[in-house]
Amino acid sequence: MTQALNVDLRKLLISQKTLNTDLDEDAVSGFPSQGFVSTPPGVSTPEMETKLRKILKYHRKIFLGDGNAAPAPDRGVVCDLDVGNVRPVAQRARQIPPHLLVKVYELLKKLLETGLIEHSESEWASPIVFVLKKNGVDIRMCIDYRVVNEFIKLSRYPVPLIDDLLIGYESAMWFMSLDMASGFWAVLMTERAKLVSAFICPFGHFQWIRMPFGLKNAPLIYQAVINNSLWGFVRLPPEEEALVDRDVLEFLKLDGPDADRTRVQDPERICDEDSERSSPMVPVLTDEMTVFQRNIAAPSQMGPVLGRSSYIDDIAHGAPTWDQLCEDLNALLFRLRYWNISVSLPKSEFGKLTIPYLSHEISAEGIRATPKIAKSVQDLPFPSTLKGVQSFLGSLNYYNKFIEDLPVVAASLYELTEEQVRSGRDLERAKEAFEILKCKIVSTPLLRHPDRAKQFVILPHVNPWAACAVLGQMHDGVIQPVRFTGRILNEFELRYHIAEKVVLAILRVLELFRPLIYSSSSPVVIYTRYSVLKWLLNSNSIEGRCLKWGLELFRWSLEIRRVQRDEDGFAAILGAGITPREHLDAVVEELIPAKGRVKKPPAVSIEMLESDYQGVVLSFDGAAKTSTRM
Repeated sequence: MTQALNVDLRKLLISQKTLNTDLDEDAVSGFPSQGFVSTPPGVSTPEMETKLRKILKYHRKIFLGDGNAAPAPDRGVVCDLDVGNVRPVAQRARQIPPHLLVKVYELLKKLLETGLIEHSESEWASPIVFVLKKNGVDIRMCIDYRVVNEFIKLSRYPVPLIDDLLIGYESAMWFMSLDMASGFWAVLMTERAKLVSAFICPFGHFQWIRMPFGLKNAPLIYQAVINNSLWGFVRLPPEEEALVDRDVLEFLKLDGPDADRTRVQDPERICDEDSERSSPMVPVLTDEMTVFQRNIAAPSQMGPVLGRSSYIDDIAHGAPTWDQLCEDLNALLFRLRYWNISVSLPKSEFGKLTIPYLSHEISAEGIRATPKIAKSVQDLPFPSTLKGVQSFLGSLNYYNKFIEDLPVVAASLYELTEEQVRSGRDLERAKEAFEILKCKIVSTPLLRHPDRAKQFVILPHVNPWAACAVLGQMHDGVIQPVRFTGRILNEFELRYHIAEKVVLAILRVLELFRPLIYSSSSPVVIYTRYSVLKWLLNSNSIEGRCLKWGLELFRWSLEIRRVQRDEDGFAAILGAGITPREHLDAVVEELIPAKGRVKKPPAVSIEMLESDYQGVVLSFDGAAKTSTRM
């Protein structure tokens, strides 16, 4: 029986002081020269854990412990804010409750002592807002930069899609996640950026020396820093590369031709002279010249270190073996040391079978919604305002890939009006949908990692007002879900034949999950009740929208398998996370929104119209109404 690894690294490395003291020579001497004894998957040994600890000890200088200590400045980057020729805006300071004055003073004093802020004479001034932390005692300072952000020229650097960062783990067994220590505070500000960042409060007028949270381009600047360190596009200029520890340069093979290359650096050895050179240094770069502006191309040995991107300051990675995970971790930490990027030890995980990442849990089996966050909606009452309904739907959209037929159930919530919610009239369907969605988010299924070596399966499900589908793969003879998707039909699509709506559902899967499916070597299997797909792919006489759909489907290698409504054999191969179509059809009968209801014509007898009638007859959906005028 396998067991999860529980390496308590926090007891080993508690704070920055602990990281740099009390390390005996035996604890960091060489690794065992022979490989470890083979162990079952998911089981660690003391030797394996020791190997990981040695790597962390060797790179201990970049780890920060608990607290809000300021990290060393990152190399090669500064925060510059371009507001053009806009006239500075100085807002008034907001009042602070008397019982929070002392806490605000202590926080500002600490920021001054750590060199994060300084007194300002800027013409800019943004107000501060304080929020109580979860413990109900400590406070978090926020600056209202909404006015300032309106004038800052937006950077176009891309932030990766979260779904793109949750794939690529199909062969991983062991995982790690790293959280950069107060990442934004590690970026220095240019002089004009300092002036724009100025904030005001009853205690005075201050400005930031390091990049604060809340500024428009701050996440994009830090995303560029971490991405470049992971992928290796550009390197530091010579004058700043001279500040990098010698063992890092040797590992990256960046040391000069006259350097002593006989000393092989690895995590089993710690060089005291390198430890003495590791004190944080202020970057040599001028305010206007970052590594991206100097554009010195990095050599080939500084290529991708993990083959993955970060989400701003969060990095996740998995490896099929423990040794591979240790090798990847060692290479990553050398790269972070090159750029002088600090890592928060308490917020990082190493050598785990499951890691939290971006409100998801990643394991070798697949991904789940974080249970703590998902269960937080369990006791929510039905919102009393339309904004509350929209907020609830917005929170569900983050986990939409986990919720089967989300648009089918949520349709009656999307069509609510403010007056309807406040008055409480005609909310029976909406409240029932609300309760169903709460149950669905609490019991979200495990989604398997997409594996390009396996055949993909599409299971479409449509009804009068929505088109949904499941993207799955076969595991041990059972179709397991990989992703769920769907959308509400527009007013024109509502009139489509049910078979045409099936085509819409399939096209949505193929387009939305193209990066997952496109490189698969096997044809995509589609289980459907209708044979219209075969007709679209093989007919020579189609036209209109059917021609458009046929051309889009023709690009894919598809295998159509028709199933009957009550086919027991098909239901038997559906995984626990996929609801049989018949059960879904029965549930949604009670949730039909207004746009999905069939409008029945009024009962009008033909006998009501006299044979010699001279008026005008207007026809609506087969019903007849008499009128003497148009």
